[in-house]
Amino acid sequence: MKLKRVSAVLIVAGMVATSFSTIAPAPAGAYPRGTVDLVGHGFGHGRGMGQYGSLGYALAGWDHAAILNHYYSNTTMGSAGNPGIGVRLLNGDGTDLIVVAQNAYSVGGRAFAANAAARVRKIGANSFAIDEAPNCAGGAGWTQVATATGPVVANPPSTNPGDDLTLMIQRCAADGTRGYRGSVQAVDDNGTQRAVNAVLLQDYLRGVVPRESPASWGDLGGGAGINALRAQAVAARSYAIASPTYSYATTCDTQACQVYGGAFLNGALIEDARTNAAIGDTSGQVRMLNGAVARTEFSSSTGGYSAGGTFPAVVDDGDGVSQNSNHNWSASVPVASVEAAYPAIGSLTSISIHGRNGLGDYGGRVTAMTVVGGSGSVTVTGADFRAKLGLKSDWFQLTNVPSGGVQGYWMVGADGGVFSFGNAPFYGSAGGIRLSRPIVGLDSKPDGSGYWLVASDGGIFSYGSALFHGSAGGIRLSQPVVGMSSTPNGGGYRLVASDGGIFAYGNAAFFGSAGNIRLNRPIVAMTTTPGGNGYWLVASDGGIFAYGDAPFRGSTGDIKLTQPIVGMATTPTGNGYWLVAADGGIFAYGDAPYLGSLPGSKITATVTGIAAGKTGLGYILTTSNGTVYSFGDAPQFGSVPSAVPGFQGTILDIAAQYE
Repeated sequence: MKLKRVSAVLIVAGMVATSFSTIAPAPAGAYPRGTVDLVGHGFGHGRGMGQYGSLGYALAGWDHAAILNHYYSNTTMGSAGNPGIGVRLLNGDGTDLIVVAQNAYSVGGRAFAANAAARVRKIGANSFAIDEAPNCAGGAGWTQVATATGPVVANPPSTNPGDDLTLMIQRCAADGTRGYRGSVQAVDDNGTQRAVNAVLLQDYLRGVVPRESPASWGDLGGGAGINALRAQAVAARSYAIASPTYSYATTCDTQACQVYGGAFLNGALIEDARTNAAIGDTSGQVRMLNGAVARTEFSSSTGGYSAGGTFPAVVDDGDGVSQNSNHNWSASVPVASVEAAYPAIGSLTSISIHGRNGLGDYGGRVTAMTVVGGSGSVTVTGADFRAKLGLKSDWFQLTNVPSGGVQGYWMVGADGGVFSFGNAPFYGSAGGIRLSRPIVGLDSKPDGSGYWLVASDGGIFSYGSALFHGSAGGIRLSQPVVGMSSTPNGGGYRLVASDGGIFAYGNAAFFGSAGNIRLNRPIVAMTTTPGGNGYWLVASDGGIFAYGDAPFRGSTGDIKLTQPIVGMATTPTGNGYWLVAADGGIFAYGDAPYLGSLPGSKITATVTGIAAGKTGLGYILTTSNGTVYSFGDAPQFGSVPSAVPGFQGTILDIAAQYE
C-alpha cells in the first residue's frame, strides 16, 4: 500500500541524516517465457504519408492532391521541373565499376565496341584505370586501355533510349546486370570508389515509384487506385529533390533513401506503364514547405495514426484498407534475441514501457522503455527496440510481460474523478459531488474489491466493499490532510496531515505521529507496513519518520534534491521502500531495487504518485496529467490522456489492484 501527494514546497535542509547510495537493479527471476510477445500497428517510421493509407483514401474517392494535403497538411503544391540528379548505387561502394552495352558506348571519353565490357578501377587519388574485356566476367582477361581523372563517366549508346535496353548503359554487379537511364559514373569519395547514376528526375522516378508502391494499385477500384500512385510520385519527387545527401550524389538507391531499381534487371524491364502514367500525370509537382521543397517522408503503413514530426500527426483512417496486412500485427521475439540486442542486461527479467507519444491505441508509439536483466537495465526508445529486434514499427504493446502481481490500477483526480485501467473495476467516484475541499489521496482494499478517496479536509469517500470507518471531515485541522493508507485487511485506515498528524480509524492502530515535531518540510505521504503494525511518513525533502514495526532504511533528508519528494511505496517484505520525486527521480532503500526513473525522459508533467508491484520488482508512476510509467515487472495498462482525449484535470494518486 502507498499514498502520496504533490507539494510545491522547495527543498532546503534534510530532517533525517542518513547516507544514500545508488542501488543497482536487483536481479529478478528469469523472464517467465521463452519469447517476448507483442501486438502492434503499422510498418515503418510512420512519419508523413502512409502508403497503404494513401491507397485506402484513393479507393474512397480522394484525388492525389487531397491525399497529399491530408498527410502533409503544412505544405502546398509547387513545381520543380525535371532536373538531373545523382543516385549513389550502394552496392558499388569500394568496388570496381564494370559496365557493358549492346551498342557502341564510351567510358571516360574512350570508345567501346558493342558488347565489350569496361572496368573502371581506382589507382590513386581521384585517378582511375580503364580496362577492357570481352564481357563482364573478364573473358580472357582485362587489358588496361586508358587512365582518367574522376569522375569517370560511362555514357550510354543513346541519350534517348525509350524502353530499348540495347541503347542503355548496363552495370554488372553482384545482384545482376542492371540497365540504367542516363549515365553511370565512378567517383572518388575521400579515398573510396563509389558508383553513381546521373539521371533526369522523371526517369529516376520510373525506377522508384513501382519499388515503393505496387504498380497493380493503379488497377484497383476501377482505376481509382492510380491516385495512390500519383501521390507516391509527388512524395518521391519531393523527397529526392530535398535530400542532397552527398557531395557527389543527391540520394541513394536503397530503403536508406528511396528504393530505386533502374530500368532493367537481367534483361527484363522493371518499370511499369501504370506508375509511368502516374509520374507523367504529376510531372514536376512537389510539396513546398517554408519556401523550399519539403522532404516528404513516407512509410508503408502508419497503423492508423501518423507519427508527427515535420508534418503534423493525423488520424489515418485509410490505413485500415483490406490490402494492408500490417495495420495490425503480432510478433514473438525470442528472449535470447533481446539479451543479444542488449548484452549489458545479462539475463532478461522484465520489460516495461513508460513513455508513449499519446497518439492512438495503447497510448501511441513507444518513446521510452526499460529492459531489465540480472546484470543491469537499459532505457531505450521504441525505435531502437524496433530496429534491434526487427519489429515492424515502434507502435506496439507487450502482451506477455510479467504482471508484477498487478492486474490493474486506479487513478484519482483532484475533483474526485476515478479512472480505472486493466482489470481494476470502477466502483464509483466523487466526480459529480460538490466537494468542500479537493481530493488528495486514494487507497484500495487489498483484495481490490473497493477503494477510498480522501479530501484535504479529511473527508472520506468509500466505494465498492471499502467501508466507511470515520473521517476527519468534522475536525478543525491545524494542517490539511495529504494522504491515507489502509490496513492490510481493509478493516481500517490512517490519514496523515502535512504537519505529520495521524488520524486512525477502524482497526488501524495509532503508533505515533510527527504532529508535535517542528518539521523542516511538510509531510507529503505515508505507507503502511505489510503486517499493519507500523507505518512510515515522508516529508517533501525525503525525510523519513518510522513508527511501530516500520524499519528506518534511509532517506534523502541530507541530499539536495532537484525536485521535492511526492510519494513513497513499500516492498512486500516491509524491509525497504521507494521514494519518488516530482521529476520522477527514484530513491530506493533497504531491499527495494532501483529499476529505473524518469529524469532525462523530458516528461511534461510532474509525478504525483507511485504504486508498487506485488513482487517487489516493479513500480508504477503517474503524473499530474494522468500519464503512467511502468518500471521493472510492473505492467502498463494505459493512461488517462489516451483514454480521455483532451483531459484537463489533475491526477493526484494511483493505487494498484493486485492478483
